[in-house]
This record gives sequence, structure tokens and C-alpha cells, in this order.
Amino acid sequence: MNDIIIKDPVQKTRFEILYNENKAYISSDLELLIKNVILIFKRHNNNEELIVLSLIYWLLYFSIIEINHKLITKNDLKNLKILKNSFNLENSWEFKSLLNEIIAMDKDLFLLKTIIKYNILSFEKKFINIVPNLNNYYKSIWYLIPYLTYIESPFLSFFQDVYFKKIYPHKFEKTRKYYIEKISKVEFPWEHMFTIVNNVWDLMTESEVIWKTKVRRKTYFSIYNKLVRKKWVWVLDTIWIRLVFNNTEDLYNFSNNFENRYVYIDKKDYIKSPKENWYKSLHYKYISPYRDTQILVEIQLRTLEMDKEISDTNSISHFTYTVKQNKWHKIFKEIHAWYNYINKKLNETSENKNK
Repeated sequence: MNDIIIKDPVQKTRFEILYNENKAYISSDLELLIKNVILIFKRHNNNEELIVLSLIYWLLYFSIIEINHKLITKNDLKNLKILKNSFNLENSWEFKSLLNEIIAMDKDLFLLKTIIKYNILSFEKKFINIVPNLNNYYKSIWYLIPYLTYIESPFLSFFQDVYFKKIYPHKFEKTRKYYIEKISKVEFPWEHMFTIVNNVWDLMTESEVIWKTKVRRKTYFSIYNKLVRKKWVWVLDTIWIRLVFNNTEDLYNFSNNFENRYVYIDKKDYIKSPKENWYKSLHYKYISPYRDTQILVEIQLRTLEMDKEISDTNSISHFTYTVKQNKWHKIFKEIHAWYNYINKKLNETSENKNK
């Protein structure tokens, strides 16, 4: 843990004392779990007080230290109480109370909570036994999917498939088999994802444009919902890329080069012709060869201003689009309920601001 860099001298001292005093009682598996939580949290957030809190959380959870430890501050106690209450609400199935608490929770603390859950599920064989009510723990991802969609969390895909696999195993397996047999012939083409990203970056360099990039592979949860809507006869894009540019000149410079180099089968220019809700973006679907098959890729191009407007405007956000378009199958009734509940809360907040 000595390679974890904490810049704030107060937090650095707290972390080092807590770790060095107790490292003899921390197993190698637990150390890896703690370190993974911290490394992932640091990648998304620079709140060093919560980095120390993550160490305290695990030391308390495994009874290595007591709650009255001299280095546990009043703010630590407040955050630990929120975390404990939140996890208790998950286990007791009180989801309306839980969702209210999540919406009110500090975003940094919610990120830490999500990463803790993510790592327990990632270390499933070693640490899932610490969960008191395992069935509810998997089901509790119901509240995570809508909220992670709303905040555009990078952890959304992971939780979608954990929920789908654990709660609906037969539908998950049917979707996985269909995906392999009918769509890509390979279950998880990470190698090809890297190739796609590298090719796009090469084209961005040739276009003298470099800005931020997002890439994701569609989850089995998402694939299932789309296949059901299309009655299982649809070849869908399974890899999605979003490129965000400084301005429209850079964007169209890239798109001109893209059209000259790639074989695309669909183009939708929502910049020149915005949607009714004023959503703006340029979309392409193109074919990417992979081994003895082909994969359909969707690429979205937008400017930084467009991206911010989509994120800030409730009526055109991905979250609101998901609610209005009824994107998920009716069997996921709890997810529908929480989407609608959050959407109602957002609308109430918006109305109060406008008064």
C-alpha cells in the first residue's frame, strides 16, 4: 500500500499510521481488495479524505480496529453511518427509503459505495460470503441501474450484467448464446475493441484533432432488451464510441476523413437536423471486420458544447430518453418503477427551481 500516493499531509499521515499499525492483521486477499477500491476511486475522484475512509471502512468491517479509534474523525463517523445505513436498507429491501438516501447522498460518497460493491462482486468467490443477504444484494442492483444511468457512471455496464445474470440466469444464457451464434461468434472481443479504438485515434491524429473518447461494449442486459423489442431478428451494433470535439469545424474535419476511409451503413446528422427535443450529435454505424465475422460499431460525434447541453438538459438526457422510450422489457418492473421515480424527483426539482 506504500505505493498509493496521497498528497495532503494530514490524510497521508492518517493513512500511513492506520495501515502500518494494522498491516499484520490484513490478509493478502483483503489487502488486494482494499487496494483495488482505492485505485479505482482515485481514478475517478481526488477526495483523499474518502481514500482514508475506504481503508477505515474495511478495517472496521473485519474488526481490525474499533469505532473509537483516535484517527477516526467526526466526518468519518458521519460518512460511515451513511454507508452502513445505505447497505442495511439494501439488505432489508426498503428501496424507497434507499433511493431517497442515494439521491441525497454526497456524490463522492456514493461513488465510494458503488466501488465497494463493485469490488465485492468482482472478488465474488473470495468475498461474497461477507454479504448477509445475498439474494437481496443482487436484487438491490435494481436501484443502481437507473441511478447510474442518470449520473452516466462508468460502472453501469458492470452492474447491468451482474443483475441480469444473477436474477434472470436463463434469459442471460439465452442472450449470450444468441449473441455468439448470430451476432459476433466471439463472446467478448476485447482485442477487437482495442483495434477499433486505435484505428479511431489514428484517424483523429490524421485529422489533427484530439479530444476525449468514450468506448463501451453493449451489455447482455442491453442486448436482451433490444432483441426482445426487435423480436429476435435484429443484427445490432455491439460496440459504441463517442468522440467529443472542441468545435464543429474539428468535428466535420474528422467526419470527412471518416467517410473517406470507413464503410458506413447508416448516417444520422442530428446537428444539421436536431431531434424534436433539440438533441444534437452526428451518428454513424459502420462495419468492422473481426476474424471470420463482422461487428457493427456505432460512433457518435459531438462538440463539447453539445455534450454539456445533453448532460445538463433533463429533456434530452440519456436518462430521460430511456424513461420516455420505455427501453427496458416489462419483466424488469422494478427498474421501470425506479426510473419513473427518479424522473419524477428530477421534474419536481426542476419545477421548484423555475418557481
